[in-house]
Amino acid sequence: MEKFEFLNIEAEVTNGKISAKCTGSLAPVAQPLLDYLLKVLNSLKVIATKDGKNIYNLYNPPQVTKAGLRALERKIKEKLFGMVFPATANLAVTSLCQCNCVHCSADLFKNREKEDLSTEELKKVIDGALRLGSNLVIFVGGEPLLNKDIYELIRYVDKDKAIASIFTNGQLLTEENVKKLADCRLHCLYLSLDSIDAEKHNKLRGVKNLFQTGVAGASRAREYGIFTGISTYATSETLSNGDVEKLLQFAQKEGFHEVTIFDCIPSGKYLKETRMMLTPEEKRTLAALAKKYHNSSHPMGVIAQCIVNSPEGAGCFGAFSQFYMTAYGDVNPCDFNPISFGNVRDMPLEAIWKKMITHPDFSYRHQTCRMQTPAYRAKYIDPLPDDVRLPVPIERYEGQPPIVRAELSPRLTVHD
Repeated sequence: MEKFEFLNIEAEVTNGKISAKCTGSLAPVAQPLLDYLLKVLNSLKVIATKDGKNIYNLYNPPQVTKAGLRALERKIKEKLFGMVFPATANLAVTSLCQCNCVHCSADLFKNREKEDLSTEELKKVIDGALRLGSNLVIFVGGEPLLNKDIYELIRYVDKDKAIASIFTNGQLLTEENVKKLADCRLHCLYLSLDSIDAEKHNKLRGVKNLFQTGVAGASRAREYGIFTGISTYATSETLSNGDVEKLLQFAQKEGFHEVTIFDCIPSGKYLKETRMMLTPEEKRTLAALAKKYHNSSHPMGVIAQCIVNSPEGAGCFGAFSQFYMTAYGDVNPCDFNPISFGNVRDMPLEAIWKKMITHPDFSYRHQTCRMQTPAYRAKYIDPLPDDVRLPVPIERYEGQPPIVRAELSPRLTVHD
């Protein structure tokens, strides 16, 4: 039986199903919300277990654990207090990278005139994220393993409050480094793969043998008890020629626990390339493919952005359940969205979060990815010059009327 203090949630797993109750003065209003969340959780596929705890996806803590119950508490608090709190803190811990990806989404954030945040500054951001209620801290880059203090930062995340994850190109997943990642209790890593054609992947990223090195490193991580996923994306071509499905089959064969499939978002080097977005029909095809593999008897999970960032799922995560911070401390709604609401060197993270979620264009749950929405792009992206350096401060748009909320619904819908 695990217990979490604020709402006095007590929970246990019996025959793979979670049961829980709230005690104390808030129980009468909190218990119905908890019952709803448990109903959703108990309907989900379990992709793995660890120490008897259920893992439904790599973006949420195992259940039941203190960090997992804290995640449930955060969702209940959103309904009780009328304010959303970030489930995910997506933190760039370095601007350095060995790759030169033709499609890099972080490329326009790089600025040689700025200095990366120090380790102490990053620890303050982690503290702020945990105070806000984050239950997942993702370390990204650049390549996060190029930060010499990455192991110290992973260890610094309070594992009773949140799980720690990295997104990596895989080049540095050596025996020594993987052992250190396991020792500091990294929960999972996501390997970025553009294709299972090694030559094509290596060419797109500009590094020889990167595919082979990354896949071997991920296998090594699993041997040390670290959960592994693949981060990839679907284009019209890779969807129609079967490459996306081949990657899912490859992931199953290799033993990856999860695959996340993004559909192309115009960002980074391709900020203005809206022609690369999938059509509605292609998104339906991708959604059907993802459901086919996720709902199969194989334990591997599949997450498709076209489902998650839609009315069927949670909608746009940016400024709703996550934030992204550049290596220099600028805070944006997500890593694809280049609008900044402040820098942690100038103001506390909590103040930046409040500023972001109270802005007229970000104070509601957006049912679709903002960066794929014409009205949002017409206001925030299309007017930007081609040589713009990102991110762009929100103050640039002061005085402009809010976007008509035709595609918005109340922010406080309980979602999973």
